[in-house]
Amino acid sequence: MTDLENIWEYVLQILKSNHTDTVVKLWFSDLKMISLTPDEVIFTTPTNIKRDIIAKQFSEELAGALFQIVGFKPDISITSRENGEADLSRENIEIFKKMKRGEDTEGKTATVPDNYKLEYTFDNFVVGSSNKFANAASLAVADKDYDTVDIHNLYNPLFIYGPSGVGKTHLLYAITNRISKNFPTKKIIYVKGEEFTNQLIDAIQKKTTIQFRDKYRNADVLLIDDIQFVAGRISTQEELFNTFNAIHEEHKQIILTSDRPPKEIKTLEERLQSRFMSGIMADISLPDFDLRVAILKQKAKQSNLTLSPETLNYLAENVTSSIRQLEGVIKKLGAISLLEGGEMDIERVKNAIKDFISTKENDEKRMDEIILAVSKKYDISREDILSSKRNMEIAMARHICVYIARTITSLSQGQIGKALNRDRTTVISSEKVIKEEMEHNGELSMEIRELIRTITSGI
Repeated sequence: MTDLENIWEYVLQILKSNHTDTVVKLWFSDLKMISLTPDEVIFTTPTNIKRDIIAKQFSEELAGALFQIVGFKPDISITSRENGEADLSRENIEIFKKMKRGEDTEGKTATVPDNYKLEYTFDNFVVGSSNKFANAASLAVADKDYDTVDIHNLYNPLFIYGPSGVGKTHLLYAITNRISKNFPTKKIIYVKGEEFTNQLIDAIQKKTTIQFRDKYRNADVLLIDDIQFVAGRISTQEELFNTFNAIHEEHKQIILTSDRPPKEIKTLEERLQSRFMSGIMADISLPDFDLRVAILKQKAKQSNLTLSPETLNYLAENVTSSIRQLEGVIKKLGAISLLEGGEMDIERVKNAIKDFISTKENDEKRMDEIILAVSKKYDISREDILSSKRNMEIAMARHICVYIARTITSLSQGQIGKALNRDRTTVISSEKVIKEEMEHNGELSMEIRELIRTITSGI
């Protein structure tokens, strides 16, 4: 948790003591603090109407709550994210700050970036086997020379895909922050796929499509998150196709994310599929046990939270659905530690995170799904996987079942062993075999990630 997030949590507690749950949820739950100085605090909120009402009704209260926490009373600035786009160049940010201070901007205008999250970097993106290639590809894009034209740019577009909550958006912010730092004059636009569609509809209604096109087609770097939301919308896909071509022909960078590969996005036009697949495709699957432990350690350190190795292992074994869920667990434990004090021992942690833990029944069902998926993928019967046979093909299928179960379920090594008619030491050995093999066998790594994606998406 960042310093701003910590401060906001305290402010939120003060607001909760003064208002009903309904008021807090309606006006403050999605309010974000993105900048704080002794002179000014900047908040963002999703819509214009929320911006206007909060500014009018709650500015003084927000300033007063901040005074209680930080000891100074800054001016309150609130901006809306309704327009969706984000110009994340440093020039834009500085112009925005000058505008808010009433200083001369030499006729230039700017808006605060949507999703302005400078804290997301490559340094705090925890890398493991499930995201190593996506991280490397993102670094390659972020570190290229944006002052030169690379007509042979193999990383354009960069298409990152994987289930929700595995770090795709973190990589987009990390790319954005790296480029904006090294090339502050470049125009960088970040937008959600659904927001791109909404903006286009609004532009058509207001007859401002020319301005809409100019904005996107003049970008030096265009990042579109959750591109799958444009599928099935004819006018949006037509506009996106032309925008993609215009930017690509100018050798400007395009980065896209989705919850699935282009070929599996239903109702996405074939011409868009082919363009999305013309550069580099990088998949991210759910983090395995070791990566979950590493992520938990990092998040706990950021929150000044001390957790024992036993507690970290317990959390990694039982919280398995996404990185976002791991972050949620640490935030909750951090809040409890701050508000109640005392040591966060294993029993206290177990009681605190009951809502985050999958039920044993669901995990046992998932174990059956894993065995079925591996059986189907490698044409090996379920009976053979569960048997005592040890030939290479069957043993490898069994190892893969273990690795996937350790990655996407909260079952212990003993429970996984029981499901496969093996003991705990065999499960430990199987997991080690696959991890080592994935390090130098890219094809196997891709197969396992695809199996995980298939199982977790219910396909």
